[in-house]
Amino acid sequence: MRLFHRGFHRGIAIALLLVSAPLGHDARAADGASAFIAQLGQQATATMTSSAISSADRVRRFGLIVDRAFDVPRIAQFMLGRHWETATVAERGDFGNVFRDYMIRVYSDNFANYNNDTFRVIDERAVSDTMTVVRTSITTVATAQAITIEWLVSKKPEGFKVNDLSVDGVSLATAQQEEFASVLRRSGGQVAILTKLMRSKLTQMETAAQ
Repeated sequence: MRLFHRGFHRGIAIALLLVSAPLGHDARAADGASAFIAQLGQQATATMTSSAISSADRVRRFGLIVDRAFDVPRIAQFMLGRHWETATVAERGDFGNVFRDYMIRVYSDNFANYNNDTFRVIDERAVSDTMTVVRTSITTVATAQAITIEWLVSKKPEGFKVNDLSVDGVSLATAQQEEFASVLRRSGGQVAILTKLMRSKLTQMETAAQ
């Protein structure tokens, strides 16, 4: 069963590549979301292209990235849609943990597919007092074609957080939610079944990587 949309794979790989360096005080204090994304991209170029970084270390770093730069609780809630309300507290926590780990494992080795020297911020537009869309571009190594990525960035008390990406105009969070919704429909809305399926896929990937 295919859990993740191809566009979601590509977009999150880009996202994790560009936010792979530690988020310092200067980034938090930057004037806007564009500065946040631009600095993270520059840091990633300097730190995450080193051939000395092992796969295990990359997974560890990506775990820190996801926790720090993405609004994981909000994304997890969005992924479950209306089923979030019917899930128990334990089911919500279990799903959130597995979803986080699955993302990290899937995308930790994908950054080499992109020429991060070509990353650039194009512009930004405010969509509310706290939400900004930052439009960026990056070139793939395989095709040498530029891809446009729009980052939905929220401004929170603790700093900026990424809430969603749109690759070539397609919201990756929405595409993934639709696939999860399909699984949930077939399982009678049981979040635990979706979580179990994701955990099984995660175990397979972890075993294969050893």
